[in-house]
This record gives sequence, structure tokens and C-alpha cells, in this order.
Amino acid sequence: MPQNNQMLHFPVGHIMDRVLSLFHIVVSDNTHIQAIDNGLKKGIKYVLNDAPVGQPASLTGENVIEVNDNYCEFLYLICYTFLVINDYCLVLTDNVEGEASISKEEAESYCREAGEMLSEALKMLVPNENDEKCMAASRGKLFRFPNTSRPNKYTDFSDSMTIARLTYVLHHEFGHFIFEHEEDTPFNELDADKHAILHLKKWGEATKNENTIFAGIILALIASAFINPTLTATSYPDIDDRIEYALQFADDTLKDNPNSLLYRIIGFSANIWANHFKIDIPKITANESHKEYVCRIKSALINHKRKTKII
Repeated sequence: MPQNNQMLHFPVGHIMDRVLSLFHIVVSDNTHIQAIDNGLKKGIKYVLNDAPVGQPASLTGENVIEVNDNYCEFLYLICYTFLVINDYCLVLTDNVEGEASISKEEAESYCREAGEMLSEALKMLVPNENDEKCMAASRGKLFRFPNTSRPNKYTDFSDSMTIARLTYVLHHEFGHFIFEHEEDTPFNELDADKHAILHLKKWGEATKNENTIFAGIILALIASAFINPTLTATSYPDIDDRIEYALQFADDTLKDNPNSLLYRIIGFSANIWANHFKIDIPKITANESHKEYVCRIKSALINHKRKTKII
């Protein structure tokens, strides 16, 4: 599928070829392969966008999947940040399995930089009424942060998770195409989610990459929570419900592990999200697992949605 010839913003250009490759690789159904070859003739288009981050991607009436590169950029920053925060929490509390690969001092240094990256990412969500070109100007700051061309111990894994996340987004839109969805409804959205999840899950199981795949899927949905802090909509399922739905498809070794990467990511991202939007949710306690904590904050999210629900 052809890309446009415009220069992509940080750091999308480094990984998009691998996203497109994985998009094709995980398709095993001949009917779906034909749909790609004969239906999506114009392929996937990357739209350079200096507006605040919003919709990840869309399927146009001309059967083109348009991906907004500012969303891809935001997604990468969130992915890298949450990976570092996760490791920082493990090292700081001496919960690393085996010998830690970095010291507490190094973990703190990585975490400080990740905090700067998170701050820049969150700025991408809000329009600057005084400067319409603010987004374009701020992007120059991002090139000093770790990425594929400035690697460190986290960039390879961050790239892999971002690739999984963007492939999930593409296959969600592809699901709308092959199922011939004509309107946005909660059922159609979950139908497209299921299509994307099952394709990636099958490949993840075959290549022993399921942990990366599901972490990527969950992070893609978490990014949606930052774009839509109410968590609710009329034509889409609630975001927390989509996360819960996605977890149903995870392997038992992942979803039954009370302190798996999936639950840790959901837990601390929920705290960052709540802090950013000044939403009250409880903190994790010393004697509960991350899975127990994720289950416990569900009621707080339901209460939040009741206040913001669109009728």
C-alpha cells in the first residue's frame, strides 16, 4: 500500500514500513487478502496534521484508510513513557524478577526524561488559541527525545509496542471495510475491534509476541481515553468497556496473572489520566495486586461516566 511522499513527523517515519508489513503479515484469510488487493486500491494514506490530537484513523468513502500522523506521534510518546514508568516503579519498589538491569539512580533519570515526554504529549491534546502554529513548533523539541535514530534500552520495545498498536488501529478500520459497516454504532465498533484483536492475537501466539501485542492494543485504547476523557460517546462503546472487552481475548497467562504488564499499564495510566483531567480515582494499596486494583477503580470510572454520559 503506497505511502504519500511527504516527510512524516517524529517518530512515525522510522516505523511505518514495519507497521504496513505487519498489517499484511497477520492477514491469513484469502478473502481478506483479496479485499486488500482489490478493494483498498488506494491503500493507506498518512495525513500530516498539526491540529490537536483527535481521531486516530478513518475509512473514507473512497476506501482509503487515512491515519493521522499526530495521533501516531502521540501514541509513540505515550508508549515509551509508560514503559519507563512501569520499569521505574518495579525498580524503585524492588519488584524486579531476578537482577535489575538498571540502578535506582538510572531508573530515576529515565523517568525524569519520560516525564518531559509525557508533558509534551499531553500538550498535543489541547489547542493553543494564541498560536495556531504551536503544534508544529513544539515538534522540534521531540527530536531530542529517545527514538529509533537515538536509541536506548527502551526504544526497541517501545517501537515494537507502537507497531502493534498502529497495526491494531489499521485492522480496526480494515474490519469496517470488509464487514461493510455503513455507520458508526457500538456493535460495529466492537465487531471491528474483534477483527483486529483476533488477527493480531493469532500472529502473536505463533511468534510468541502476545505480551507485546496485547500491551499495544491496550495502550491504543488508553490513548483514546486521553483524547476523550469523558470515556463515553453515542456511536462508540465506552472506552473502559472496550479495554475490558479486549482483555477477554488475552491468553490466560496474561489476564490471570494479577501483576501482569497489562494490569500494571492500565493501573498507572489510569492514575496519570485522572491526575491530568482532575478526576478522582483511588490509589493502589500496598496489599492489593494490580489486577485487583484495576477491578476496584472500575466503580470510580462508572461514577465518572454517570456525570458525563451523553444521552
